[in-house]
Amino acid sequence: MQPRLFVEQKLTAFVNKYRVFGTTDGGERAGLAAFAQQKRFKFKEELTFYADERKAAPAFTMRAEKVFDVHGRYFVEDAQGTPIGALRKSFGKSLLASTWEVLDAGGNVVFGVTESSRTLAILRRFAGFLPYVGDLFEFVLVFFRYHFDFIDAAGAKVGKYQKNTLFRDHYTLYLTDEAAAAVDWRVVAAMCVALDALQSR
Repeated sequence: MQPRLFVEQKLTAFVNKYRVFGTTDGGERAGLAAFAQQKRFKFKEELTFYADERKAAPAFTMRAEKVFDVHGRYFVEDAQGTPIGALRKSFGKSLLASTWEVLDAGGNVVFGVTESSRTLAILRRFAGFLPYVGDLFEFVLVFFRYHFDFIDAAGAKVGKYQKNTLFRDHYTLYLTDEAAAAVDWRVVAAMCVALDALQSR
């Protein structure tokens, strides 16, 4: 399993900025591959990625299938609006642990993405309902790192999305060679950003 992408989020008073970096053949961080900027508190039905921070022209987009459908299916399209893949939230499974599916351009599920720690996922969902100590648990959980596993159709783990830092949102995506070749990298980049942007992490 090799590093494929590095993702950094920067919070400001009015916008969330996402920088996606590629990797060298040796797995080191390379130059900026995509940049996205999301206004805070804005409805999240679409997110545009650019080739650099000048935002001269869109490189690809992630948009909800339906307006105001922030937890359904998202299409990933290139600069010309051609679909290159999609992301789909698995509602039932997400009741206990956030779970998504990554689809290729033909609509086929390439792999699922789910929180690595079921225990942490459950605690994060239900800690607030605990009497007396719920608020304390919610505060403590802020300092835990959230990781996601990428699982193929056979149930094998083919990747992981790992938070590297405690206080800053810096992540590394690891994928096997087969998984990396199975879907356009822009779809995977959109999935990585969505795990933060669409879930308010």
